[in-house]
Amino acid sequence: MELLLARPDERIAAQEARPAASASSSQAVRPDAQPSQVRGPVSGSAGVAVDFADCYARDMAGLIWFVMSLGATAEVAADVAQSAFADAFPVWPTIRHPRAWLRRVAERGYYRCGSRETPVESPPERPGPLPTASAAELRDEARTVLAALAALPPKQRQVMAWCIDGYSPAEVARELGADPAAVRQNLAKARKNLKQLLGLDGSVR
Repeated sequence: MELLLARPDERIAAQEARPAASASSSQAVRPDAQPSQVRGPVSGSAGVAVDFADCYARDMAGLIWFVMSLGATAEVAADVAQSAFADAFPVWPTIRHPRAWLRRVAERGYYRCGSRETPVESPPERPGPLPTASAAELRDEARTVLAALAALPPKQRQVMAWCIDGYSPAEVARELGADPAAVRQNLAKARKNLKQLLGLDGSVR
C-alpha cells in the first residue's frame, strides 16, 4: 500500500535523498507569516533567485502531484502550482520551509477553484531515462491511485494527499491547523477505503 501511494517521481528515484526543504513541517511558516518572524533561506538577491530556481526545478512536479491528489486535473494542478510559486517569489527570503509553504498555498488555491476535478491522464514524472513499458505501467498505476483518491470524502482525500507527500499525521495536523485526533481518524478511514478501492489484501499501515 505504501509503495502504491508513493509519488511516481519518488519511486523512480527512490535512491535519492529527500531535499533539505522537506524538513519537519512542525517549523513550517504559514503563508501569512511576517518577514520579522522568519529567516530567509539564503542572503543576497542573486542567492535568492538561485535558491528559488532550484526549488522550482526540484519540486514543481511534486507540487503538481500533490494538487492532483486533492482531486485536480493535470491542467488545473499545473496552474495552481504555478500560481503558488508566483506567490512565493516576492516573499521568498521570508519563507523558512518552502516545501510546506507551497503546499499550503497550492491547497488553498485549489479549493478556491470551488470544484472537484477528475484525476489526470498523465501524472508528472521525474525527467530521466525510463523504459517505455515501465513508464506506461507507472502511468496506469498512478491513474488508478488518483481515481481511488478522488473517490474519497474531501477530508480523507486531504489528509491522504499530505501523507502521501511524506508528512506525518502530527505534521499534517499542524499544517492544516486541525485536531490531531481528527487527522488520525480521517487517515485511518482513508487507508481503509483505499485498500478496498485498490483491491489490496492484508493490513494497511
